[in-house]
Amino acid sequence: MSKAQEKGKTTSKPNRGALWGTWLVLLMLHGLGAIWLAYVSQNPEYADNRSLIVTSLVIAAFLQVISVIGMWFWKTWGLYLFIAVAFIQMAAHMVLTATVWVGFYDAIPLLITGYILNYKKLLQHFS
Repeated sequence: MSKAQEKGKTTSKPNRGALWGTWLVLLMLHGLGAIWLAYVSQNPEYADNRSLIVTSLVIAAFLQVISVIGMWFWKTWGLYLFIAVAFIQMAAHMVLTATVWVGFYDAIPLLITGYILNYKKLLQHFS
């Protein structure tokens, strides 16, 4: 008998809902697309000092995929990792392009995630 059953509690997985599930799938596709895009951009013409930034973007996109998997299973570390990766991507893209506008591209998924979590009151499910 498990500890939860001994205490009289039943443990059930919270319902994700169509909006949250769809959003997590879109974030996963965004991360996989970013990995592919960064891999394709590893051309010899980018072999100067920008290769370190592009490599960091590949690592950040891989970490984004891991964070989405963590958020799928309602893990707090997945949410924190997603926030950290969004800021890393913002900084790296602004250094690569020398414009602040590209930072909004990375901030939009972060803002939408925060809105969905707040609107659907999903933060209480993270452990």
